[in-house]
Amino acid sequence: MLEAFRKYIVQHRLCRPDEKLLVAVSGGVDSVVMLDLLHRAGYRLAVAHCNFQLRGDASEGDEAFVRQLAEKYGVPVFVKKCPTEAFAKKEKLSIEMSARQLRYDWFATLMAENGFQKLAVGHNKDDDAETFFIKLLRGSGLDGLKGIQPRRGNIIRPLLFASRTEIMAYAEKQGLDFREDASNASDDYLRNRIRHHLLPFYEKQFPGAKNALSESLQKLKETETIFRQLLDEKKHQLWQPSGKGFRLDKKSLASLEPKAGWLWYLLESVGFNRSTAEDLVQALGSEQSGQLFYSENYVLLNDRDYLVLKEKRSYENEICRINRLEGTFSGPVKLHFEVAESHPGFAFAKDKNTAYFDAGRLNLPLVLRRWQKGDRFFPFGMKGSKLLSDFFIDEKVDRLQRKNVWLLLSGNEIIWVVGYRASHRFRVTEKTKRILKITLQHEK
Repeated sequence: MLEAFRKYIVQHRLCRPDEKLLVAVSGGVDSVVMLDLLHRAGYRLAVAHCNFQLRGDASEGDEAFVRQLAEKYGVPVFVKKCPTEAFAKKEKLSIEMSARQLRYDWFATLMAENGFQKLAVGHNKDDDAETFFIKLLRGSGLDGLKGIQPRRGNIIRPLLFASRTEIMAYAEKQGLDFREDASNASDDYLRNRIRHHLLPFYEKQFPGAKNALSESLQKLKETETIFRQLLDEKKHQLWQPSGKGFRLDKKSLASLEPKAGWLWYLLESVGFNRSTAEDLVQALGSEQSGQLFYSENYVLLNDRDYLVLKEKRSYENEICRINRLEGTFSGPVKLHFEVAESHPGFAFAKDKNTAYFDAGRLNLPLVLRRWQKGDRFFPFGMKGSKLLSDFFIDEKVDRLQRKNVWLLLSGNEIIWVVGYRASHRFRVTEKTKRILKITLQHEK
């Protein structure tokens, strides 16, 4: 089994011989066998054990056992007592999900603080099959049905090639002691019901079903890998950089079917779920535009001709003060200030990113802030004022773009809707003595 173990690590490039590994050890047979194999294979190891304090004396016994195990192999051991029940109640999570979150959060901290490159966990081939059925019953797509991956980020599963029967046989042959978790015999958990009833039923009805399922899962993993590569290429073609975000031409979606599936795969990496993709399909089917869809960190605008994706920004209450009319101001937007004497031959650039003002009419500090509902200014070329919301409609500035609009003010009066229009009231006239030129410098 040691040779198969080494081969599996090399085949899936799980870790290098020179890397430091943190080994998650519960005390059960899987993690004990994994630790033994990693030790025999010559890796540099440390053991991590979470005491979830859920089974009274049994939990304390597991902790003591793992400490002794680490001493036996001569490796460092880290132990954490986790307040699992209290955490589950506070976060309104199941005990199982709370234990998972507490465990992996702590593992990540240990790795960062102690320089471990990989975390080894003891999932096996049977766990892979059980996970497939769990995902199947919960309506998962290809990503879930492919089962457990040998490696995800810095988490590796070097025992995934072996069945539970093979692992038990190895433990017996090597004389390895391990702890039995009584909860593994309970049918309270879906995984255990699949383990105790569903898989044995299939094996009884269809001898060899476990091996066939394992082969199918391997093919699904390969299919998913190929699919992801093709999808990444398609995403790169469809999502075009636009300002600080991306946009997707709606015409390019015309030939893609089913649309909900495509949109989900195109958006899932930025936190959108399947139901949002289905809502978006409904929006695309109507003639209305302007709807906004949100994930945790992104906003998607259904604009007239494009889907526009940008990160959420929380600049609404941010205010910057500019105390000099010269040099470059590097804030949420980059502005370059330059003052020159007015003269008849002064050359004005016709560029929305450049604005000119009568410097003598400005009061410092200038203020840079986001636009707010009710803001009004005097657009250049007009004698009257206009609500910014009406100005945006006239200029076809969509709702998502408006969230990124900055205003430059002198006192309480808007002198420039940055990148769009300067104020008529601060324009350069024949009486102007000094001209302030402000240039919006876009990030490259």
